[in-house]
Amino acid sequence: MDIKLLNTPEKFQPIAEEIVPPLLELLRARNDLEREIQERFQALEAEKPALGIPQNQVHPDDPALWEEYRCRYLELVQPRCVPGLLKYGAAGSCGKPARYDPLFEDPEGQVIFTMKSAKKATVETSCRKSWEERYRFTLKPFEDGWLIAGVEYRLGGENSWHGEHYV
Repeated sequence: MDIKLLNTPEKFQPIAEEIVPPLLELLRARNDLEREIQERFQALEAEKPALGIPQNQVHPDDPALWEEYRCRYLELVQPRCVPGLLKYGAAGSCGKPARYDPLFEDPEGQVIFTMKSAKKATVETSCRKSWEERYRFTLKPFEDGWLIAGVEYRLGGENSWHGEHYV
């Protein structure tokens, strides 16, 4: 995926290659985890009739699956986030399509990097697979490298950004 630089002085432009590829790798790994858990959840749902479990009741293996998802999610994203960003814990659900499927499936998906000072960079992803979907990640430098300090999203033709509590 090409990285478009926006309002970034020349001295900060090389940092885009330091920040964006690892961020996209993290988003892809998070997406893969979500897809895997969703497929396993669907398999459990398909087992319910054979086990005599009504569709409106929980499969006995559901709690363990969701606990595994929460643990693996936090293990994946927590080291890449500033303390406090994940104050609500792990993402509580997953779906089909996975959160970042549109970004990775849209051949016209965009990544826009902006860095105006050494203290902060933003990476905005944009895709239009079915409707316009944008995510904006704010990253800040720490001893361990660049960490995600904020996540926002904007859907459709909205003009304002909405805060997100999960990567």
